[in-house]
Amino acid sequence: MSLPIHVTAYSGYKANERPHDEFAVDEDVYEIADLKDRWYEPEAMYFRVRTTQGKRYILRYDERADEWRLQSGFNGQELLVRPSVRLITVDAGVIRRAEKEIESCEHCHPDDAEIPFDWILRDVTGRHGPYEFVLSEPAHCSSCKHAVTEKTLVDRRD
Repeated sequence: MSLPIHVTAYSGYKANERPHDEFAVDEDVYEIADLKDRWYEPEAMYFRVRTTQGKRYILRYDERADEWRLQSGFNGQELLVRPSVRLITVDAGVIRRAEKEIESCEHCHPDDAEIPFDWILRDVTGRHGPYEFVLSEPAHCSSCKHAVTEKTLVDRRD
């Protein structure tokens, strides 16, 4: 499980090269004392940081989505269970309405897919804010019929 966050990052030869000063979860700001470790996977970069309070967190940066997330490792678990983050189960009716908003997905048109499917879910459900959506059944791209998850990048119909 992970949580979207805002990270003040160092940008050198490329944007968001590494976490720099702080990261924010909702309204709470955590000052980064030092970067302890980093590792790479094909889909993201991971950073283990220590805050000025001595707590350790794992931050994940997905370059393709340009998105920072707090992972559950170390002290991150305590932040993930915060009451401000609410899980919303999305039923089949809402999924079908949201699917109608998809023009294409990252599978069939990778250059056009720019927003995560959960942005469409936010609009369809009217729930904006600290929500994480969980699909009760798979969604599918209206163009190629490929499976779509909450975080699959899609292109929205005009």
